[in-house]
Amino acid sequence: MMDWANRSLNALAAIAVVVAAIVYGSAGPAQAAPDDLSAALADRPSHVATNWIGVAAVGYDVVAFFTKGEALKGDKDITATHDGAIYRFVSTDNRDLFLKDPAALAPQFGGYGAMGVRMGKKLRPERSPAWQVADEKLFLFIDEDTKAMWNETAERNEKIAHAIWDTIRNVPPKMLLAPATN
Repeated sequence: MMDWANRSLNALAAIAVVVAAIVYGSAGPAQAAPDDLSAALADRPSHVATNWIGVAAVGYDVVAFFTKGEALKGDKDITATHDGAIYRFVSTDNRDLFLKDPAALAPQFGGYGAMGVRMGKKLRPERSPAWQVADEKLFLFIDEDTKAMWNETAERNEKIAHAIWDTIRNVPPKMLLAPATN
């Protein structure tokens, strides 16, 4: 009976690692052992929205949003590190352009969903984020609905989001999702 329980617990632990790898954007469970996953999650910067291996902007080339007006997935072999996060690019030209002024080309609010920041949350866009370039700044959104809400009063929302961002920039995202206690 005890052997069956141990095998069941080991199977559940393996499933949890696979689910965590999928949720945090890895290519598969073979990339990290449980100890590696814990270390990777602990090392992620809280002020930049990254997946569990430290890739920002959901792996999209942030320069392409400006130059091509498209969301293009970056190449895992063409990267640059900025502000504790890894950015991927479709070309070395885009990477080199990014490195000239990364603060100007990196997404606002560390790549967290702009409307989420406006509401005091740090929500990481998943898969294909909604996005826009406005006033030469890149904004990412969780989806098209939050982008539309943002654009109803974009100037006001941006001012509020920047004020809130100054307060929550270094707060871990999970702490912002926890319910308030009295």
